[in-house]
Amino acid sequence: MQVQRVVLNSQPGKNGAPVPENFRVEKTTLAPDLQDGEVLVRTLYLSVDPYMVLIQNI
Repeated sequence: MQVQRVVLNSQPGKNGAPVPENFRVEKTTLAPDLQDGEVLVRTLYLSVDPYMVLIQNI
């Protein structure tokens, strides 16, 4: 199965606001069969809240 995934390419700048350049879209192939204990999920919505931003150089 051909799928697209969005990958974080770089961390957002000093103000923490992401811009399109921080992400890239990759096309990949998923294996058609799942192993015991594995599940396949589809993310419909994803929220990245301000408190989740990694603080560097503290």
